[in-house]
Formats: sequence, structure tokens, C-alpha cells
Amino acid sequence: MVRKHARDRQLTVRELPARGKGSHRIYALSDSAGAEVERFGLTGHARELSSTVLTRLEERLEPLFGEKRTER
Repeated sequence: MVRKHARDRQLTVRELPARGKGSHRIYALSDSAGAEVERFGLTGHARELSSTVLTRLEERLEPLFGEKRTER
């Protein structure tokens, strides 16, 4: 979902290698010039994503994607 919204805004999502612990992964959103505009972390296990984690991620990305954009 994040990748789709990022593409719509000419942003790129990439996983940062050697970051995070265990199954946790850190991702960066970069603009077309390669400058990082945001960073966020998620667990590698989709079933472990609680509604609280998803809500906080949505709030963090709201300035880039718009209000409640990832809810769809």
C-alpha cells in the first residue's frame, strides 16, 4: 500500500540493509533526486501488524500522502 502511494507521488520505497533487529525492517522514502524524505519501520510478519502500528504509520506518512490516504 505504501509503495503504491509513493509511486503516485514520485517517491521510492527501499529497505535499508543491515537496519532493524530480527524480523523488523527499516524502510526509507526517497524523492526523485534520491533524498530521503521519511523513514519508518515494520515487522516482517504481516499478521503481527496491530491496528495501533498501522494507525501510527498512517499518521507518520500523512504529511506525504494526505489524511487517511492509506486507509483505503
